[in-house]
Amino acid sequence: MHKYKKIAILASVLITTLYLVACGEVKKEEIVNTDESAANQQENNGQTIESTNLEPAKEEPINEEKSVANQQDDATAAAALTDAEMTSDELLDLFINGSVSAVDSADLTSTFYITDLNMDSEEWDAYSVGEKVDLDNDGENELILCGPYGGIYLDARDNKVYKFAAGEGNALMLSYVVYNGSVWIMYSNRMNAGYESYHMEQFEGADNLVAEMNFSEEPVDENNIDSGMKYTLNGSEISYDEYYELGSKIFATEESTD
Repeated sequence: MHKYKKIAILASVLITTLYLVACGEVKKEEIVNTDESAANQQENNGQTIESTNLEPAKEEPINEEKSVANQQDDATAAAALTDAEMTSDELLDLFINGSVSAVDSADLTSTFYITDLNMDSEEWDAYSVGEKVDLDNDGENELILCGPYGGIYLDARDNKVYKFAAGEGNALMLSYVVYNGSVWIMYSNRMNAGYESYHMEQFEGADNLVAEMNFSEEPVDENNIDSGMKYTLNGSEISYDEYYELGSKIFATEESTD
């Protein structure tokens, strides 16, 4: 009986020892895993700190020389477009569309756009876009703006639009005629009863005046309407028949543009 009790005690001690050894292994493994986890956490934290401390990407400095060069290229391209040769019709259409201004041939510092004019209203001083006609005998059309006192004639040359001729009151009513095979610009003064005078200009290109002509009909004595009439051509007196023949040719082809 005592022998069996001793064996039981030894068995119990053995089991307890085995249990303690097993528990020690588990705790050792937990400690190892905990150490590895802490090490991994420290490594990750190190990476985070390193990532946070990275310097931000520097912006590429502006290349001022390159910017200036690009601006110069743009300016050159714009100038090339402006300097491109356009036909007379194209330039006049640009004026009609309000894209370009017209220069006064008599005063190159004076310019105006079509929008500066009273266009297409019912008022007496309104303008309207008329025909394109070769008024200066250069083979290219000019633009007629019909309007007060005969309106305005516009020429296109040297890549610009110019005011070629304009009516300037009742004493200078603008129109054009065909005489001796050429187009002439005519200014008429018919504002006084018993008095008429006309000034005509022939061009070969709007900036090249090649001929002028003046003719008139007026009383011999301006203070006496019964004194009879005298007729002149370029300052020289002519007969009524000569004056009538000249007037018949001119007025038959006159085109009013008011």
